Amino acid sequence: MTLLTIIQRTCDLIGVARPAAVVTSTDQTVRQLYALANEEGDALASSFNWQALRSQYTFTTEASAVQSSALPADLDRLISNSFFNRTTRRTVIGPITPQQWQAIQAQPQLNRVFLAFVERSGQFLVTPTPQTGQTIAYEYISKNWAISPTGTPQDQFTADADTTYLSERLMILGLRWRYLSSRGLPYAEEMRTYGLQVEQVQARDGGNSELTTTGDDQYVLSPNIPEGSYPGP
Repeated sequence: MTLLTIIQRTCDLIGVARPAAVVTSTDQTVRQLYALANEEGDALASSFNWQALRSQYTFTTEASAVQSSALPADLDRLISNSFFNRTTRRTVIGPITPQQWQAIQAQPQLNRVFLAFVERSGQFLVTPTPQTGQTIAYEYISKNWAISPTGTPQDQFTADADTTYLSERLMILGLRWRYLSSRGLPYAEEMRTYGLQVEQVQARDGGNSELTTTGDDQYVLSPNIPEGSYPGP
């Protein structure tokens, strides 16, 4: 579905005439729905780590605390515990708190083997200072929840033919209650329906790991050792 069809479906639900265009429309109701569509996109994208918005990023370390190439241009938020130094094959710890960062700076760096990081003033800082040329990889959530007609990811709807990585059904339901609320009309039931649908979609998004009561549900990363049938002495 496109921005235009999302708005048209919403108009059917709220009982107003379908528009032939959205972005170029001068009709105040259509203009409001357009603004609410972008508001809903921002809110829905921020509400959950949707798999469709999840990306991987890698960068090469510099011999500096500040890593100038560590953050992608479309970054919205980092996914914790996904940071690994592929060169040393060790976890990169963080983001740590400002208190932890300052405590680390006050200690000797001689025996530290794990890197730790923090974000400050839009910069990505690492301690201890890494060697040049190490590869660090992690996953993050992109701020780009919309897609242009040419397939370019973007952080808002800007054309009638734009589509979205997010659930169109949730977009429509979200638009419905937001519109009713903005007009001072009853919207509690529509908002409740929307919330229930969001929970259901979130529960299905990306699948789930198999649960077990044996304690063997952890995927072993290393070392790569057989689980049994060891040769005798």
